[in-house]
This record gives sequence, C-alpha cells and structure tokens, in this order.
Amino acid sequence: MPTATATDALTDPERQFLGCLMQMPARSARRLLAGMRATDFTGGMAAHVLQLAIEVVAADHTPAPVTLYTHALATGQAPGEKRREWLSGWLVDTYRDAPPPALAHHLKAVLLEAAWRRALLAHARRIEQAASSSPTAALRELADDTAAIDELWTRYQAATTAPTHLEVAA
Repeated sequence: MPTATATDALTDPERQFLGCLMQMPARSARRLLAGMRATDFTGGMAAHVLQLAIEVVAADHTPAPVTLYTHALATGQAPGEKRREWLSGWLVDTYRDAPPPALAHHLKAVLLEAAWRRALLAHARRIEQAASSSPTAALRELADDTAAIDELWTRYQAATTAPTHLEVAA
C-alpha cells in the first residue's frame, strides 16, 4: 500500500471530490455520481472508496464516512485490521479536509477530463506500439476502436454542463 502524506487529502482532486461527496445527502450524491466509474480514478484507495460510495448511494444511503466504512466491513471489502485502520484514517482525513460540496461538480469535470486524457494516451500508445509490426488490418481495427474513449468524452462533456442552483441545493 502506498504511503499517504498529510497533504494528500488537501491536494488530490480525487480525494477532494470524495470529500465533497461524503458531505452530501443521498439524492444529491446520486446525481453527482451519474456517469462516474471507479476506473476513472488513478488512486487505488480513491477508486476503492468511489466504488463503495456508488454501492452505498445505489442502496439509497448517504455516503458519509461511517456509512462507507460499515459498508466495506459488511461486504468484506476491508479485510484485516491494517486495511480497516488505513481505510478509516483515509476516510476521516478526506472528509475533514474536504472543500465545500459546491465544488463537487467542478471536481467531477476535472476528474473525467483527466480520465479521458489518460484513455486517449493509452490508446495512442497501443497504436504506436502496433504501428511498426502489426498487420495493416489489425492496425486499422485498433485505430477505429475508440468506443471507450468516446464514452468517456461523453461523460466528461456531461460533467462540464453547470448544474442549476436547484440541483446543487438538492
């Protein structure tokens, strides 16, 4: 497990997003999570916590730290004493150092843009590697295979649409 620093919860947009999310009621959290996937995150613990939040909100519960923690325990997603200690500390730090929930939509757009850029770069690397030695037909197929990138672009574009004041307040 990578070592987290004291400033991670203050400087990491994934943790900032999750901190905002943990302050929201279930209904607002559900709207915020629309279009989000745990695979959009790079951080192992952040991706894990996002998946916990998705599951908790899908069950119509508020994604507060205690709810995420108890869900992880109940579903076996925090095995072992060290993992439970790390998860509880990570949740507390992230919640405590979170920005106001009003920034959540902006952070969502930032995170989805970064995920889209990573997917695009990974695709470009696959094409680069294949360009020198793959058969032309396989290379053509790889070049046209952008469904995942296009889907991420659509989710990113949806996140850049500013929510109305009613959506933020709800």
